[in-house]
Amino acid sequence: MNKEKLLAGLDAGHIQTKAVIMRGGEILGYCTAPTRFDVVAAAQKALHDASESAGVAFKEVGGIVATGIFKDLVQVPPMNVLGTVPEYVADAKGAFFLNKNSRTVIDIGGNIHKAISFDHNGDVRDVIQNDKCADGVGIFYTNMAKALGVSEKELSELALRSTEDLSVGVQCSLSAESDAIDLMCRGKDIAEVAGAISRYVVERVADMCTVMNLTKEVVVAGGLAKSPALIEHLASLLKQELIVLDLPEYVGAVGAAMSNGGGE
Repeated sequence: MNKEKLLAGLDAGHIQTKAVIMRGGEILGYCTAPTRFDVVAAAQKALHDASESAGVAFKEVGGIVATGIFKDLVQVPPMNVLGTVPEYVADAKGAFFLNKNSRTVIDIGGNIHKAISFDHNGDVRDVIQNDKCADGVGIFYTNMAKALGVSEKELSELALRSTEDLSVGVQCSLSAESDAIDLMCRGKDIAEVAGAISRYVVERVADMCTVMNLTKEVVVAGGLAKSPALIEHLASLLKQELIVLDLPEYVGAVGAAMSNGGGE
């Protein structure tokens, strides 16, 4: 019988709360719950569902390590939170665990995007984060998919078919959303609108990355990493090969657990 302890990594984010269950440095299960207006309830649901997917009872989990914008709010009984980890540290640890050759991770999250460079041990060397005007690109992307009546996967597929160089929102996500709706009202093809939406997101992320040396190998994390259109456009703008990590939306949760040994 495996004597190594079970450990949970929890990433309490703006939009989604992600949990992973690990033992012996191995990911056994994972799950996501919408954060909404009750961070603790979202954390409990994500952790219990992740435990179920791992085939273990949550009471067997020896402790929780938390990261994310709401990491301090989940330190309440009866949740056994062993400690908290800054998001950039968790991203670096998670990226390095999932790809030992990686040295930079670009995290495109729901509200904040950032880039972190790290050394051969996964220890942080440098961090850059978007400015205030570029907040919410992930939320914008999700909202625009809903406005177009498509899934985020379908939005990406449409964007890859775009041939025009339309643009939206030179300033912020609110103006970009207004511009995208205006394009739809003007009868623009849905693929061209999707392309403009994708370019807006990618340009914000690329602008951030210009002030940092993207030490190779560069990997991408966050929910938007699952969009082939975004990754293709971002790689083109950065003139850089990008590798999408396995379970990209769980990188922070994995890194939180790995900062405490990953159940070893």
